[in-house]
Amino acid sequence: MDPVTHITSGILGAQFVSKPFSRRFIILFCIIAAWLPDIDNLITFLGPELYLIHHRGITHSFAGGLILSILLVAVFRLFIKSFPIIKGLIISFSMFLIHIYLDLATSYGTQIFYPFNNTRYSLDAVYIVDLFYTFSIAGICFLSFRSKNHQKRIAAIGLAWILIYPVVCLSIRHTVLYRVESELQRNSIPFEKVHISPELFTPLFWRVIVEDRKTYKIAGFNIFNTCGTKSFIKFDKAEPYMFKKFGECASIFNTYAWFASYPVIKTENTGQSQLITFGDLRFYSTIDFVRKLLKNNEPPFSLTAKVNKSHKVIEYYYYKPGGTKIIQHLE
Repeated sequence: MDPVTHITSGILGAQFVSKPFSRRFIILFCIIAAWLPDIDNLITFLGPELYLIHHRGITHSFAGGLILSILLVAVFRLFIKSFPIIKGLIISFSMFLIHIYLDLATSYGTQIFYPFNNTRYSLDAVYIVDLFYTFSIAGICFLSFRSKNHQKRIAAIGLAWILIYPVVCLSIRHTVLYRVESELQRNSIPFEKVHISPELFTPLFWRVIVEDRKTYKIAGFNIFNTCGTKSFIKFDKAEPYMFKKFGECASIFNTYAWFASYPVIKTENTGQSQLITFGDLRFYSTIDFVRKLLKNNEPPFSLTAKVNKSHKVIEYYYYKPGGTKIIQHLE
């Protein structure tokens, strides 16, 4: 989830527990606690592979959150001798749990049991940047500041909304799944499994991924006009042996196999070499204007191998969110 939503949730938390704390310190404390798990974004400076492995890893796990909570309280206690340790730990860990819930609601995946388990869990209910969610939370936060007499009550409503909204989206998602499967059967379109993933402007728009043995087909769905089954775009599945083969040249390909939920592949010949691009349909938009904003014409988190005639990877390209292209030479 975006930083604005996390910070706003921290402000609501501070408004709810403002007594008996100093108002100035509790707002700062809760904002830091609500944002702190995202400190792992700094690992992006160490390269794309470490980012894929560790973003939403230890700092987004229950164990890591407890450690961060203890450290945060210790820092505040160092500068504010009267800062309560037990209440501080309860509040900071609660802010962390809200952070993990917000991230868990998105499709990116969060390693909540790391370091004991590196499985990425996701509710697949909310898009990574949800404008409806963010603006509604920010609006409630603004109201809590405007109404001094009902500040705590409004903050409680805001915190409840943070919890309820993904549940509402999840319910809509299940309804969308039923409608899509019914439409596919009605139109005699074969499928093995249907996946519904959040799209920009969720819960109005969703990403439909229809899976069969060798391909994924993707289309947009909006709750007013149902699924665009006539406008499916087909992708070839990326087979595990491809990642294993390229992983012998660069470990990032093994990491990508672990990271991707719907791995796809496309091939392009360029004279003396071949470009083999791996992508994850979680990050492919079905909305035209969003795709047109992409730099390099590749969705974020795409990974391209440049292969010579001997089928050896000589360099790879990684596309960060925002379209920045990272080039790594292997020869």
